[in-house]
Amino acid sequence: MRFCAIALPALSSFLLFHGVPWQDPQGRRSGDALAERAREEFREHKYQAAERDFRALTRRDPSNVYAQLFLGQCLFAQQKYVDASTSFEEARELEEKHAVLSLDQKRILGDQLAMAYGMAGQPKKARVVIEEAIRRDPDYALNYYNLACAFAELGERDRMLVNISLAFKHKEHMLQGEQLPDPRSDQSFQKYLQDKQFIKLMNELGFK
Repeated sequence: MRFCAIALPALSSFLLFHGVPWQDPQGRRSGDALAERAREEFREHKYQAAERDFRALTRRDPSNVYAQLFLGQCLFAQQKYVDASTSFEEARELEEKHAVLSLDQKRILGDQLAMAYGMAGQPKKARVVIEEAIRRDPDYALNYYNLACAFAELGERDRMLVNISLAFKHKEHMLQGEQLPDPRSDQSFQKYLQDKQFIKLMNELGFK
């Protein structure tokens, strides 16, 4: 089962190059050799090695939100979606306690958690995550797009269409440099390509 979201390389690049501070929630810098090696491995797409080192970082400091987030990214990149969702959930719980992530980083975390559940074949869990994200961040376009994907997987066409429309209504609110994809290219929507209402909406959105 596929699920929609911005591609992992784009999210990973955003995390690496948009000011992720390597410090724990108490403000102590984490710029030691292990953290730097883990980031370099991640940057070079050596996800198995990076997973090992980010796990070590989370064992050393269980409160490190960033280490948990990057661990989830490493697992996701290796298609270990169930394990990735566990790490992303842990990162989300830590963020609730410590509030260290920027708005964009919180959006990435929510995107990846929802996508991990979706790719693991758990669209109902993805839906819960996304609906909570919408309540907290109602402007972010990808929340609605991912919710549309979840409804597509659940066979709820009308709700799917409503949320595709809402996603494009909020299309100006995306991560820097990113834009919503053509829904016709997403695997979650493939079974609707000949649906009259889906075609009508695509035409209204300018996809012809």
